[in-house]
Amino acid sequence: MNSVLWPLATEKPKFFGSYEHALDPKGRLTLPAKFRAHFGDRCYLTRSQFGDPCVVVWTPDDFERTTNEIHADSWADPRQRRTLRSMARDTYEVEIDRMGRMPIPSNLRVVASLTREVLIQGAYQTIELWEPAHWRAYDEADEPTMPPTDADGRNG
Repeated sequence: MNSVLWPLATEKPKFFGSYEHALDPKGRLTLPAKFRAHFGDRCYLTRSQFGDPCVVVWTPDDFERTTNEIHADSWADPRQRRTLRSMARDTYEVEIDRMGRMPIPSNLRVVASLTREVLIQGAYQTIELWEPAHWRAYDEADEPTMPPTDADGRNG
């Protein structure tokens, strides 16, 4: 009798939490160990598909799954075509070394204004790299989307 309670290797990694690390002089960033566990020796880096001033880090499996969902008819719409071309142009497959460091291409560092300190944030299926001051401005500009809570942290 085969009784598998949990399917093996079918669950997508989920990234949560926030960490602050610094770029080294060569433009490399060390992934937090908690995040690194979901990567092999490579990942994909892109600019945000939503136009936010950050770099998005994808696992190879999730990047492949996402790009496989791009259908031929996506290219028919001029706006979508422009977005797809921009994303392809600004996507890099990079190696993660044994110490967990990955190089951030210079044009992506410019897009996200990454010069020294980097806020590494879980974004569910991806990781986002933000310049800390840009994240604070973004975070403070948005209205909360969660329901207000009472003093005990319960939704009211």
